[in-house]
Formats: sequence, structure tokens, C-alpha cells
Amino acid sequence: MEEYSAWIQSEVSAFNNLKYKKIERPPVNENEILIETKAATLNFADLLLSSGMYQSNPSVPFVPGFEVAGIVREVSEGSRFKVGDRVVGATTVFRSGRYGSFGELCISSENLTYKLPDKISFEAGAAILMAYLTSDFALVRRANLQKNETVLINAAAGGVGLSAVQIAKNMGAKVIAAVGSEEKKLLVSKYNPDLVVNYQEENLKEVIENNFGSKPIDVFYDQVGGEAYENGIRLLRSEGRALIVGFASGNIPKQILSYLLVKNISVMGVFMISFENQNRDYLKERMDFIFEEYINKNIDPIYKTIKFNEIVKYLDLIGSRKTVGRIVAVI
Repeated sequence: MEEYSAWIQSEVSAFNNLKYKKIERPPVNENEILIETKAATLNFADLLLSSGMYQSNPSVPFVPGFEVAGIVREVSEGSRFKVGDRVVGATTVFRSGRYGSFGELCISSENLTYKLPDKISFEAGAAILMAYLTSDFALVRRANLQKNETVLINAAAGGVGLSAVQIAKNMGAKVIAAVGSEEKKLLVSKYNPDLVVNYQEENLKEVIENNFGSKPIDVFYDQVGGEAYENGIRLLRSEGRALIVGFASGNIPKQILSYLLVKNISVMGVFMISFENQNRDYLKERMDFIFEEYINKNIDPIYKTIKFNEIVKYLDLIGSRKTVGRIVAVI
């Protein structure tokens, strides 16, 4: 049996139990692609996956890693890809697949895989993929963000948050970025948001309302949950929209339904991957647009490249919120 090397989770437990060893080469099923990994992006979701807290979980042993940039090595019958194509893709671990991108090979979903232009490196492609496609899906498709609307972005110094800041500014919105340190405040300020608030040292509500008036937010982009979500909801104006992108705090908030009712607030889920089958052409169109934005220097993904043997170390830093931008492991 042919094998390859990967970071393997042999039991549902903390991510620091990952071991780099051999695992069998995966089969390629219908609408799947075998990719030789060149770059893999680390995500907070990898920590949840390892510990059994993600919304779908693979059987053990499995290889984490949700995003990949690499070269196609095998396709299923009727694929629109061919061996040798440069691609980025979402691996099938998001729907309980066992072969994520933290290995020399991985399996991606064909409907969530995109050809990577020659002008874009594997590292940049991996940094762009899910961050910018998620934020584009949230702001353009779900919220229908309009020019001159005001958007509040939580965790704005992370890879996804920075992508949301840039996309919202490119759409002509007024952007308020919430971050957790002065270092992150300086970083985000480079992207010209209209206001940056360090919620660890400043009162978010007071600072925002002193600058923009009472309840000024049209769109609230939240990937944190918990208290941060509840604070943001109460800054939405009547008919405001809240985008639920994730729960990095580990605290899934309970909806204050009576408040949502009397304020006419809409709460919108953001799970772009659900379009895998029902609207893959829309996602491809948006991914092509995002690549063009990068080539034309209208977006600027912030990422740090690390060696593959540093994955566990940097997952720990992600879990303790000590990273900015995206972390991309290269082989």
C-alpha cells in the first residue's frame, strides 16, 4: 500500500497530540481531487477539529488542514481539472473527510477547488482562499453591503478579519475594526479603516458612538461569539444585519430574540461551503474576481510562512490569539 507523510490525529484530543508519520494514500472518490500539497493554511477550526468540537468530525486516524494550494495529482472521472494543474482548494475534512492539507497529499472537493493563476504563488493562494472567499460571500452575497454603509468587523487583525476590512473598504463602506491589542491596532490601521478600537483597553460602545452617533452600525461582521457578539448586536441600527461567521471564543451566544424583534435586526449565517453543490459556479466567479483583485493589487493578504514541522507550534499560537493575518505552512 502506498503511503505518504502527514500530521496525523490518532484520537480525538488536543491538537498537540498530532504526530508526523505515515498514512495510506487516500482513494479519490467522485467529485474529489488528489492534490500534492505545496502550502497549507492553519485555521482556528483545526483546533476544533482535533478536539472533536467542529460541526462535523472525521473518523480517526485523520489529517487536519482545511485549505491547500498545490498541484493536481489525480482526478475523478469527468473532472474539469487535469493532472499538473496549479490549484487552491478546500479539503474534504470540512465534511468528515480524513485527508486534510497537513500532509504531503490531501483530498479536496472539486466543487471548492479553483485554478490558481500563474502570477500567484502557492503561499499567497493558500492565504487568500477561504479568508477572502468567506468575507466576499458574507459582505456581498449575504449582507448586500452598500456604499457608505457602516460595518463593524470583530477580530479585524486575523486573516479573515483583514480580508473583510479590505473588501468592505473596496465596496465604499465605512469600516470600524475591533482588535485586541495595540500591535494589532497598528497593523489594521495600515488598511485605512475609518476607526480602529482596541476593545481590551477601550470601551467599544463609547468609542464608536462618540465617533459615529448612537447605534450607527448597518452591518456587524462577527467571527468571535460570546460577549463580543452581544456588544456588537447592541450597536446595530434598526434593520441592521449581523453576519455570523464563526465562534472563535468557543462561546456560541444565545439570541436575544426580543431585542432582535423590537429593533428589526436580521441575523445571517455565513457558511459559504454550503454552496459546494447548489451554486459552485457563483463561488468560482467570485474566486476569479478575488484573484484579479490580488493581481491588480486591490487586496493585500497578510500572511506568515512557516515550515511544515512548525504546524503544531503555530496552532498553539493561533489558539492563544498571538498571531496576526494568516499562517501558511510550506513543504
